[in-house]
Amino acid sequence: MAITIIAPKSGGVGPAPGNRAGVAHFDLNLKLVSGTFLSSNEAWYEEPLERGLRLILVQSGRLRCRVPGQPEHLIEGPSLCTIANDGEFSSAQIYATDQPLRYTIVQLGVEVLSSRIGGFPERLTRRPGGDPKIMSCPAPRAMQALASQIDTCQMVGPARDLYLGGKALEMAAVSAQFLSGESPSSAGQRITCGEVERVHAARDILIGALQDPPSLDTLARRVGTNPRKLTAGFRKVFGTSVFAYLQEYRLREAHRMLCDEEMNVSTVAYRVGYSPAHFSIAFRKRYGVSPSDIR
Repeated sequence: MAITIIAPKSGGVGPAPGNRAGVAHFDLNLKLVSGTFLSSNEAWYEEPLERGLRLILVQSGRLRCRVPGQPEHLIEGPSLCTIANDGEFSSAQIYATDQPLRYTIVQLGVEVLSSRIGGFPERLTRRPGGDPKIMSCPAPRAMQALASQIDTCQMVGPARDLYLGGKALEMAAVSAQFLSGESPSSAGQRITCGEVERVHAARDILIGALQDPPSLDTLARRVGTNPRKLTAGFRKVFGTSVFAYLQEYRLREAHRMLCDEEMNVSTVAYRVGYSPAHFSIAFRKRYGVSPSDIR
């Protein structure tokens, strides 16, 4: 199955609405878009709706959205919004200007929706009269974790397309299960936009200091929260603890270095914050092979 991958933009604000990011492949059946956008003005932006089902994970930030025939929706992260459309319609959005909007979008074409996925309830995908249908609800934690994996993907070339394409399908599957009521309710898992931003800020500090990361107390203090709230926030946003996230990122970065760069195992270990002995044990446990086998 061919998949459109519109690459996440690293290092800050993403493209303004209407601008296109780099597209690796074009196909109408399944698309993935991920990024961060900070609007400079509160004006309505209109865009045509593609046929099929759009899954919009708003990780943080807020926007107002409207489609023909339905009331305006206020969407505040972390939320999952779905827009089903089978006609020539447009949607209109207005974005908050006081904080960035972090988003991940999976667009399922009509063919995929009917023949490949098939797990979404009919009440979600069809609307009497033919108008588009929009729904929103709190985002399940599993989807937030998948969005983080998409955002931090270090792969390049064809391997990157395969990885992100798989994550797009995984997000679709998790959404189908969640919206069909087959997964646990996310009640009690709500997290404010400010807390999401603090979690992302903490994540950025961690991955920028792999060799000497701050303690949990120091990290929490630097982003303006406490260790308990930061740990709970990491579990809600990324689906894992602060330590487990750091360890997984270190090992994935080490794997990339061993595959793509001319460095020996010891150098890679030190670069990601391990001693060579501990690195070999952790790497083998994670990937099933020793670092020297990759090298």
